[in-house]
Amino acid sequence: MGHMDKSLILAIETSGRTGSVAVGTGDTMLAEGALSGHLRHGSELFDCCQRLFRYIGKKAADVNEIYISSGPGSFTGVRIATTVAKVFSLANGAKIVGVSTMDTIFANAITHIGNDHNIPSRIAVMLDAKRGQFYVASYVSSGGTWAKDVADCLITEEGFIGSITPAPNETVWLLGEGLVYYRDRFQIEGVRILDEQYWYPRAANVYRLGRAKAMQGCFDDPAIMLPRYLRQAEAIKKRDLAV
Repeated sequence: MGHMDKSLILAIETSGRTGSVAVGTGDTMLAEGALSGHLRHGSELFDCCQRLFRYIGKKAADVNEIYISSGPGSFTGVRIATTVAKVFSLANGAKIVGVSTMDTIFANAITHIGNDHNIPSRIAVMLDAKRGQFYVASYVSSGGTWAKDVADCLITEEGFIGSITPAPNETVWLLGEGLVYYRDRFQIEGVRILDEQYWYPRAANVYRLGRAKAMQGCFDDPAIMLPRYLRQAEAIKKRDLAV
């Protein structure tokens, strides 16, 4: 096993505004492809997977592990990824790993640290949960190792501002899709908003994080795994109200 493992792995990220897919064997990611734009996940996902399989000389039947960004995120996008994972599990006996969307975005910040070597006191990730609330997580470093100190949770704008406002001589890095519409609300002294290229989850990070969990034997049971939405879909709420 380890780095010599040649299992064919498919990683899917459809929880956010921009979708992507990655494929590889074992520890080596071989190719990544992006979907063309927001809300294209359902119509383009299968074709994108097929292109990548052809590129590396494999086919869908070869996939024996699938890693997905399991939310929080778009109701439709997260549901698509979960459904595809269950299909591969049924068809191929593929093992499934679900990865927190927040962790995949956080991984972008770690990449940035590697590029400029500035180390913040805390890294916070935020998504827009609508109705004045945000889905957030934060991470702190201890002895050079980063760990999540605030698990994925819903919080009000005021509560979030209070939680990320740094103490004197501390810095907080902020990133995530919630900044698309609310960046101006978080111009706080000591808080550095990373460049927009780092705000979005990517299949490459789903691959890396999923692979780490797979090597620890942390697989999801396809019979009981559930997507993690930001909120219930509006359609479901309206249906329930009409009953």
